[in-house]
Amino acid sequence: MAILIGGLKFGAIYALAAIGVVVIHKATRTVNFAQGALVMLGAFGGFLVVVHYKLPYWVAYLVVPPVIGLFAAGLELIILRPLRRADLFTVVIATVFLGIAISEGFRLIYKAELLAVPATFTGPPVLLGNVVLTQDTMWVIAGALAMAAIALLLFSQARLGISMRAMASNPRGAQLCGFSVDKVYLTAWFLGGALAGLAGLFIGPVKGVSAELSISVISVAFVAAVIGGFDSLVGAIVGGILLGLSETIAAFYVSSAFKNSISFLLLFVVLLWRPQGLFPGEKTRDV
Repeated sequence: MAILIGGLKFGAIYALAAIGVVVIHKATRTVNFAQGALVMLGAFGGFLVVVHYKLPYWVAYLVVPPVIGLFAAGLELIILRPLRRADLFTVVIATVFLGIAISEGFRLIYKAELLAVPATFTGPPVLLGNVVLTQDTMWVIAGALAMAAIALLLFSQARLGISMRAMASNPRGAQLCGFSVDKVYLTAWFLGGALAGLAGLFIGPVKGVSAELSISVISVAFVAAVIGGFDSLVGAIVGGILLGLSETIAAFYVSSAFKNSISFLLLFVVLLWRPQGLFPGEKTRDV
């Protein structure tokens, strides 16, 4: 039971990070490899608010996600928008190097290898039989999955999500209906960045803040998105949970070294058996 709870804890965070990747890809057809760096910035934002400025955690949850969202939107506006007329490969490579630049910039500014972030809740644990369930674990599982569900509803039901899906489906038709390409792309990057900021706040107390966090997060987020189906928000949630459970079970029953390999093993299995993912989304654009 404790193993499953631990896996669900990581899986919920992976799901939230994967949804950020899927939202940007679903609206703009861009695979954002800088998403891991944005998650790292979210974790760093939590460190600044809670540790450096000694403010309550609720302030971090109110401030950090929109700030990271604005930062991501700024990347789209200043760097990626001028590259939009280039081929898609150029834009993807740009996100790769943006992620590297952000991570290395953090490494240069903060010489410490790891910045510790305190747990969100430190109250007495809850006993479920023989399992000790901390308040922080309950918060991560419930909070991350709740945020993922809200993002799913926003994208599927709200006008904001409809505009992004329309632009991904038929850009010319969406423009004729009054949707702006620039506004939709900017909104998608803002939402993807805000989700990364949230994921960073959840993962900061678990793994701390370091430049390596960027690489580890984008790896699991990308794998979770592929497992679920790269255009499916539901698939991203399921993929993240499956990956978190698989890693935890592998670490317990095999070894911690095998835990680092299980994500790529799952990726290869899914690509060979069901390359479209477990929950493939509808085709959104002819290519």
